[in-house]
Amino acid sequence: MKTKIVYICLLIVSTFIPINACTIFLANDGKNIWIGNNEDESPDMKYRFWYIPREEKSWGYMLWSEKHDGYNDVMWQYPQGGMNEHGLFLDYTAIDDIPVIVNSSKINREQEVVNDILKKCKSVKEALQLIAPYNLLKLSGAQLFIADSSRDYATIHGNYIVTKTTRNFSLTNYCIANGHQETCWRRETSTDLLAQSHSFTEKKITHILTETAQREPGDIITNYSMTINLKKQEMVLYLKGDFTTPVRFKLAKELKKGKHSSDITEYFPKNIRSLLSSIYQNKGMDETIRLYNSLFKNSSEIYNFKNNDAIYFGADLLRTHKTDDAITFIENLKKRTGKSILINDWLAIAYQYKGDSIQSQKYFYSVLQDSPNDYLANLYGKRNSRKVIFKINAWPGAHNVKLIGSFTQWLKEPIVLEKQKGYWYAEVEVLKGRHEYKFLVDDVFYLADPFNLIYIWNGNNVNSVLPF
Repeated sequence: MKTKIVYICLLIVSTFIPINACTIFLANDGKNIWIGNNEDESPDMKYRFWYIPREEKSWGYMLWSEKHDGYNDVMWQYPQGGMNEHGLFLDYTAIDDIPVIVNSSKINREQEVVNDILKKCKSVKEALQLIAPYNLLKLSGAQLFIADSSRDYATIHGNYIVTKTTRNFSLTNYCIANGHQETCWRRETSTDLLAQSHSFTEKKITHILTETAQREPGDIITNYSMTINLKKQEMVLYLKGDFTTPVRFKLAKELKKGKHSSDITEYFPKNIRSLLSSIYQNKGMDETIRLYNSLFKNSSEIYNFKNNDAIYFGADLLRTHKTDDAITFIENLKKRTGKSILINDWLAIAYQYKGDSIQSQKYFYSVLQDSPNDYLANLYGKRNSRKVIFKINAWPGAHNVKLIGSFTQWLKEPIVLEKQKGYWYAEVEVLKGRHEYKFLVDDVFYLADPFNLIYIWNGNNVNSVLPF
């Protein structure tokens, strides 16, 4: 989401630029204080964690930052956020730029404030006192959210500070000064889900993160997520919207190791999808399957077999017109991993692309017997004449969702989906052929289908693809 470093004349200038999006929320049940944080940015962005132990005049703390080639050793000076040993948490959200109005009675400050706050402060109150003498000149295109283990929180901009008003709180990517609100399905979703509970657990916080995550395909996706218990300074970390593979650690334990840093990816098993893609391109399908089977048997702790990355690789093959190889690979997955609704979905879709309607319907029938509301089986399998069923469980906080595509002449004749028992629903008549489409959420956000892995990029724009 948040900050980007601009390099001018080989000098690093700490300029905060709003480029993407993120979701931060605080959940307070009177016993524990939870933070949820989805970091949404370009899929290619990489990140690093930094740990700075307590010193004579500073508290121990951690930071998270982007990685930029050639500057990795200094990126801790330009953090996206952090937390210290007292449970003080900070993180930025990008907004449209609002130039900072300079107060002549204050000191102009261009340096970022996260490091100083985490070093010197135990609470939101102390943090606000620390920054009070300054014009925060660089805090024009972002808001800095800060929360502590005593349940206090505040949102800081160079022109304003919004302090605690409600028990729970959510923040995304627009200015909230003077009670200002804009349409944002992520903030609406997190706010609604927070309001439904009087007590919170790690599981509930993770559920909110899941519901507000931005998934591929897209130029902005959720690159990492964190659930934090501020009173215990404990974090659960997730990578790339994969909530099946949590990594847990305690800040105190990390600080005892001394000053160190790690790429976020180092905490997780290796990505099998990228490896399979490389082997396939260089050695073909037989060697790809041989390697997959060997790793599945012998290297399950090194590579991640718990998530859907291998299925995504199969969909990659299908998307690039390697239909027979896609079927071969996904059939092998089925033998190795057993019955899976998603595997059967993509086998059915692959056989549909091959033109084998008997095999395709066999697998779709199996899916719908187990899961009548399965999205892909409804989209690809439940077809009567020219009708296609869109029944999507996504964007729960959205006020409206429209379907646009080649079959609606895009924005000329958009189809409004109805909200039915938690699903956005429409039955759509389409002509035979290949169609591109996407969803328009709240008349603001143009989003590709998060469940259909057949898509096409047109420059920076991605559309989902549906054959009929």
